[in-house]
Amino acid sequence: MVRAVRLVRAMATPLGRGRLEALWHGARLYQPATVTRPDRHPALFAYVAALLGDRADVRLLSFGCSTGEEPLTLACYLPHARIDAIDANPACIARAKRSARADAPTIRFACADRPDAFAGTRYDAVFCLSVLRHGDLEAKRPPTCTDLLPFARFAEAVDALDRCLGPGGLLVLWGCNFRFADSPVAAGYRALTVPGQNAQPGPFYGPDDQLLPIAESSAFLFVKAG
Repeated sequence: MVRAVRLVRAMATPLGRGRLEALWHGARLYQPATVTRPDRHPALFAYVAALLGDRADVRLLSFGCSTGEEPLTLACYLPHARIDAIDANPACIARAKRSARADAPTIRFACADRPDAFAGTRYDAVFCLSVLRHGDLEAKRPPTCTDLLPFARFAEAVDALDRCLGPGGLLVLWGCNFRFADSPVAAGYRALTVPGQNAQPGPFYGPDDQLLPIAESSAFLFVKAG
């Protein structure tokens, strides 16, 4: 019954129909929601912008960009950067393109469920915000995440993000249901503290898919070994 209700609700909106289309074509989705807003993490964005400076050759990736508010915000903080934005929902990408056409013509969009959609591109910063999580984990806090979003999928995703990031690059993982430190690739990174940014709330699950006794985490910005 719950699945039937969700299906009806999804079909009632363009973004919901886009999600179903992505699933129909075999896309591997993480977060079922498409909710976002402009400039939702100003302290974080400002800190990353300060670290990257005003270089003209900066390349950014917004993975799971939803309807485009995130890459458009990044273009305001880093107007000289070239930005690639990816989402698996075709309706989200269509809306994002319409929004960015005049405001940020340098943003490239791709409808994909993997971060290497722009083959061969290496990035100075990769943003993956509120993507590697599942709303039902937050709402219900089950003792295990296996049936909704297992740790293995998180580890696979951050490994793919790592391959897109150049040496010394920044990896931003806000709003995950897992700790980056538990993933195999974390050994090649060190965490940075973001002044003025609140900790990200849980729940958090470990490599065994079991709920961890942790309420929040301040580790969400990481720099790759050079």
